[in-house]
Amino acid sequence: MNKLFTTAALVCALSLGFTSCNKDDDKVEQVEPEYQAKVMVKDGETVDLTKVSKTINTQGTIKRTGKTYSLRNFRQFTIGEDGKATTTAAETFYFDFKENDGLSAADFVVSINAKGTNVDFVTNSTKGYTLSYIDKAFDEVKANDQFIAAANNLLGLQMASRPNVIGWSNYTGSPNHQILAVANRTLIISKDNRPFFKIRMNSVYENEKPEQEIAPRNYYFYSIDYQEFK
Repeated sequence: MNKLFTTAALVCALSLGFTSCNKDDDKVEQVEPEYQAKVMVKDGETVDLTKVSKTINTQGTIKRTGKTYSLRNFRQFTIGEDGKATTTAAETFYFDFKENDGLSAADFVVSINAKGTNVDFVTNSTKGYTLSYIDKAFDEVKANDQFIAAANNLLGLQMASRPNVIGWSNYTGSPNHQILAVANRTLIISKDNRPFFKIRMNSVYENEKPEQEIAPRNYYFYSIDYQEFK
């Protein structure tokens, strides 16, 4: 009798053990695959957009250092009637900071003008992207900071003749006639009113250096640092 009871108890324990294991298996968290941008950039790596971009008219490089991405000499070109990129620089550039890649006008998320002294940085509010800014060093900006909304989701050029205009850049006027980024002004892109990316605009000149002190012409080659809020 005792032997039968012991055997029954053992079978029951084994049964409960297997049942418990099955339940534990059911509770294993399903890990979602990590999001992959159209252009992947590994930490410490520099990629050439002319080789990896999903567009045919984008030029520049991206380097990643930790969580910060550095876009350098970014520009785009017009597309000819044959559907191929020309050697003529476009008047407006399009970029997606989430995808680390250029865009076409049809996929407009962020546009940056590149004509004359028009350097307007604009977000597409119809897709839920809004623009604001804060006068604080890029590395110190946090998602819970108090940002100032940009009028019409646009930040462009500040000039002496437009003292009330807030922008990300200054036009120095005579005698140098240069366009220089406002120091420690960080741009904020929000998606559906939630801070999404912080942006540091560095320069409009090729290799971040005016070719000459007075009226340099080696533009527009945008230099931009950006980091996603996590």
